Amino acid sequence: MPSNDFGETVTILVVEDDEALAELLRALLNREAGWGATVVHDAAAAREVFHHVRVEVLVVDVNLPGISGLELLTLLRADPDWREPPVILMSARADQPEIAHAVSQGDVARFIAKPFDVDELIAAVRVAVSSTAGDSRK
Repeated sequence: MPSNDFGETVTILVVEDDEALAELLRALLNREAGWGATVVHDAAAAREVFHHVRVEVLVVDVNLPGISGLELLTLLRADPDWREPPVILMSARADQPEIAHAVSQGDVARFIAKPFDVDELIAAVRVAVSSTAGDSRK
């Protein structure tokens, strides 16, 4: 299902500090009908977006400048505006124990290693979008 039950665009927030990769992710996600990807490059900008936009899927790099993507998730979950969107975690360093822990605890919907397969990424986001369909959280 490409859009939510109201026919609106599904908002996907991408948090990726590599600007070229971020733009590639934005282009890949925006070419899907009913998806609208917004890109930010650090945790502070991601937190700001969550205060103003209803993010329905979060794609976040683990290795961000300042604080990690996992630390960002901890901060967002403590925020009263947090709405529990499915989280897709990405990293070039798949061997980090924190990633395995987050996946095993169900803190993230999916982990994708970089470099990533485009079809795998789109499929993971498609599953995440489907899991938000009919979700009444505001």
